[in-house]
Amino acid sequence: MTSSHRQRAILALERRQPDFVPAFELAFYETERDFDGRMFYGAGGCPPFDTVPYEQAIRHNARLHVDIAQRYNHSIIALTNTQADAYPDYARGMVDTAREIREIAGDEYLILCHGDATWEIPMWGMEEFCMRLYEDPDGLHRDSEERLRTRLVECHTMMKGGLDGFVLCSDYAFNNGPFISPDLFGEFIAPYLKRLVHAQRELGAYVIKHSDGNLMPVFDMIVDAEPHAIHSIDPMAGMDIRHIKEEYGDRVALCGNVHCAHMQTGTPEQIRESTEYCLTYAKPGGGYIFSTSNCVFKGMPMESYDLIHGIWQEMRHYPSAA
Repeated sequence: MTSSHRQRAILALERRQPDFVPAFELAFYETERDFDGRMFYGAGGCPPFDTVPYEQAIRHNARLHVDIAQRYNHSIIALTNTQADAYPDYARGMVDTAREIREIAGDEYLILCHGDATWEIPMWGMEEFCMRLYEDPDGLHRDSEERLRTRLVECHTMMKGGLDGFVLCSDYAFNNGPFISPDLFGEFIAPYLKRLVHAQRELGAYVIKHSDGNLMPVFDMIVDAEPHAIHSIDPMAGMDIRHIKEEYGDRVALCGNVHCAHMQTGTPEQIRESTEYCLTYAKPGGGYIFSTSNCVFKGMPMESYDLIHGIWQEMRHYPSAA
């Protein structure tokens, strides 16, 4: 019998079947209703990290992470509410936050943080990036190598300091497909992703690859990099978790797919349909972690999250553990 959320998450990431489907969120920004008006220091739209002493901010964020996990029965705490540039030293900030979480909750939760080094959609500088693909490919490869090297130094520090692994938060795709062609993805992203994941796994890390959008044209390359799981299996981009589970479920675990747009503006019936679809088709045999298809963003009606949380509680148990 699974005895902790941490063990439950590990079983799912290893494509095994725990007592029930674990849950988590990539980020949880809408905290004010249920947590006495508290917000994360350093997160988008929240108080800047440096408005209070460092130690106070670390304790505050760690306590809020644990309170969210306890309130919603999450098995993974992802330290992605607080962005990389919020900390004077990112690796130290992650290590100190993880240590504080363990002081509060022991080893109850699997603790992950951002750890990607691959290129993402360049929301600022798209034109320059596209020009470099053709006019400076050697320079782009040199920059890719440096990004990889720098990130792995941080990853070593964070794993040594008590993190359990990483969520790789570089977005690769829009709703209509990847931001670069599959051929260019295979040259400039896939090899570095594979090296990154393999190096992180050698450190003992659990690795979840995150990207929104329609990843299907490059999905095989992402799976070939051998992350433990892929998040968020974006239904707004046509990603069908039933098909992906059938096609790839023996190679990679899956996270997410509950329709975030429905949770923002849809009806309770639409939200229920999306939630039940995920649990019906991704749950069997293990290898699935329940979550929204993005995160709990500012402005999401918490009644929507209450609804999916209740449905998950109803449907989460595997037959042998019911």
